[in-house]
Amino acid sequence: MKRVYLAGPPYADEYRRRAAALLRESGCEPVDPMRRDFRGRTEGHEAEIVEGDLAEIDSCDAVLASFSAPDEGTAMEAWYAHGRGKPVVAYTGGTPPHPWTVYVADAVCAELEKAVAALVGLRRQA
Repeated sequence: MKRVYLAGPPYADEYRRRAAALLRESGCEPVDPMRRDFRGRTEGHEAEIVEGDLAEIDSCDAVLASFSAPDEGTAMEAWYAHGRGKPVVAYTGGTPPHPWTVYVADAVCAELEKAVAALVGLRRQA
């Protein structure tokens, strides 16, 4: 089973819910860093948050990143995964992708269903 890290803005709850369901249906295990929810209380916890995210990315086989809204954390997570040689699939929700998003992503998809299908396709190629 492929473990997939769900990168995305902190308040993208609908994305996380839908992505997790689609990934499970595809035989993947979603890893949602927001289960360690620091929303509204990040100050003083920066190292714990970032180190936890990096450890979870390292424990995963791929990253699904929601770039439907600008978010520094999502960009950093995608960049880190890319640098570690992990597949990154970007979901844009129809937002035009930034050149850096295209650069780090193995696939860029406007629809979440297509993004999950792209991840599953990458798994089969690996």
